[in-house]
Amino acid sequence: MRKPVNALLATVLALGGGMITLGSATSAAAANPTCNWSASYYGAWVPNYGTTSVNVNCALSQGVMNNVAVGTLQETLNMCYGERLVVDQDFGAATEAALRRAQQKAGTTVDGDYGPLTRKAIKHKPVSGSTCVRVP
Repeated sequence: MRKPVNALLATVLALGGGMITLGSATSAAAANPTCNWSASYYGAWVPNYGTTSVNVNCALSQGVMNNVAVGTLQETLNMCYGERLVVDQDFGAATEAALRRAQQKAGTTVDGDYGPLTRKAIKHKPVSGSTCVRVP
């Protein structure tokens, strides 16, 4: 009888530990560098970190974000999701709201932050042609 109780206790502790980990997860913006450029990635223009190599594991969020990567995201939201953002490279309230709508349509977490999970979920402006592209 002792072994099943120990196994049950181990399972409860493992699940409890998992819940603690999930509860303390950090946002995409905190876990990744800030996107500051754009890259051609799997046939799409995607926000990127750095200007000399492809590093698409980066993040954007409302605040002091004003760069080429934000402009790329704005172009993507306009072309692929029918938004009418001014492409001013400024991640303001309108860009955040548009990103939230795109996240909802893509079926991913709706938080208004752009990071690796959103990158994989939404479609992006194609490098050529008119068909928006989903990237890994």
